[in-house]
Amino acid sequence: MRFNIFNIRFFIVLTAVLMAGVVFGKKKNNTKEQIDTVQTSFVRMERTPVLSFNDTLFNVYGNIGSFTSKQRAKSIESKISMLADNYLFQGDSIKLSDEGTYLNIVYKNEILMSVDSLQAAQENKTRVEAAEHYRVQIISAVETQLHNTSWQQILMQVAGAVAILIVEFFILKWIRYGYRVSRVMIWRQRGKKIKGIFGIIDEQRAMLTTMSIAKIIKFLIVLIVLYMGLLAVFKLFPYTKHLSDQLLEYVLSPLRSVGRSIMAYMPKLFTIVVIVVIFRYIQKFVRSLADKIATHKIVIRGFYPDWAIPTYNLVSGLLFIFMFILIFPYLPNSDSQIFQGVSVFAGIMLSLGSTSVIGNLVAGLVITYMRPFKLGDRIKLGEFTGDVLEKTALVTRIKTPKNEVITIPNSNIMTAQTVNYSQSAREHGLILYLTIGAGYHVPWQKVHEMLYEVASRTEHVMKRQKPFIFQDQFQDFYVEYQLNVYIRDAKLSSKVYSDLRQHAQDVFAENDIEMVAPHFHFNRIVDGDDSTVPPKYVKDQPEKK
Repeated sequence: MRFNIFNIRFFIVLTAVLMAGVVFGKKKNNTKEQIDTVQTSFVRMERTPVLSFNDTLFNVYGNIGSFTSKQRAKSIESKISMLADNYLFQGDSIKLSDEGTYLNIVYKNEILMSVDSLQAAQENKTRVEAAEHYRVQIISAVETQLHNTSWQQILMQVAGAVAILIVEFFILKWIRYGYRVSRVMIWRQRGKKIKGIFGIIDEQRAMLTTMSIAKIIKFLIVLIVLYMGLLAVFKLFPYTKHLSDQLLEYVLSPLRSVGRSIMAYMPKLFTIVVIVVIFRYIQKFVRSLADKIATHKIVIRGFYPDWAIPTYNLVSGLLFIFMFILIFPYLPNSDSQIFQGVSVFAGIMLSLGSTSVIGNLVAGLVITYMRPFKLGDRIKLGEFTGDVLEKTALVTRIKTPKNEVITIPNSNIMTAQTVNYSQSAREHGLILYLTIGAGYHVPWQKVHEMLYEVASRTEHVMKRQKPFIFQDQFQDFYVEYQLNVYIRDAKLSSKVYSDLRQHAQDVFAENDIEMVAPHFHFNRIVDGDDSTVPPKYVKDQPEKK
């Protein structure tokens, strides 16, 4: 009994010691394996892709012996190409062979490639997993190439290419037919839906322009159809598949670049839109305020209604400049040196070439707030007299009584004397005067009576403001009398002057009194009885034939 218990205790102790040794050994080996794995995983070696039939199968890393990664990749590519030339190829013939340090991928005693621990570590796999992965990739590539180069596949590819060409033929024929129909429809809509554009081009030119646009659209559609057909044909054949991908990339790459640029620019674009919307509503508010001031709905003391629209234009321009200053940093490539250089160059050219323009602008602004005249006023600018037809920021146009339109730069108006007849007529009544000479032997009371009669006969002369007469000067042989009358409409001054002269002749002739000024010469007959008065007005004297 004692012996048995001792044996059992001894067996338990021995088992515990052995198990502790095994566990300790495993931990030590695992720790060492983990250290090796960690150290290996942090090693980064040169990578070279293995290309097969215009496609990347896998990558090889580092050197094996004297062979660099590039040399290894070239060797593997050539061996895979040789396998694809063998129509008796069997994928099961590719085996894995363990040579200790290396795990070889072998086809009929020929090594295709070798996989070591470093190669597997780069793929985060064991050697067996990495070698099996490479073997599957090689088999798949070779079988795919053999399938693509088989006679059945080639016939199907040729048939597909022929089908694509037939479909493209009918599509192009349909496009041509549609283009002809569109030309006929455009021709029928001439003068109806297709009209001249704001007088810039007539109906015929608009129709021809529309046909040209239709032709351009047709050309673009044909180009797209041919391009897509070419891509489809190249895509069918393995040896031209990369050309199809390359041609497609020529189109997709710029589109992707534009798309990325647009998406990256969207926040700035949104900021610009917000700024524009805010300033647009501010501009509408200022416009509404200006319209109410111009129509006397809002009265501001010291601010005239005719200032409203020019002030709105000035404020609107300042708002636009301020808005552009805020938007400028958000414009595409606004921080580039080229953009800044062009901006500086444009500013220099504008400042050098617009000296007179700026002078006229400043003069137009000053004239606006000086209020020397308004639209429709009869004014005199220097030697020109007429009605104000148009007043802009740069020039002022007047129309003379002879319907001559004269354009005068605003800078010239600032240096010339301006006489506003209409303003005087509205506020006080415009005074027109007529100077007539009568001899000393005619009583001045009689002359005054006749001149008042002249004023009463003349139309458009104001009745409330009575005419008045000045005895202007004593000349050598006569006295100058000046008749002054009031009119309300300055545009009628020429007609009133003409009527005054007509009635003066009639009144003086009716009273048998000669007008001796302006000077005149008259040859009298020998007896000296004739006068300048027309015979029908001479009393008690027969009319001479």
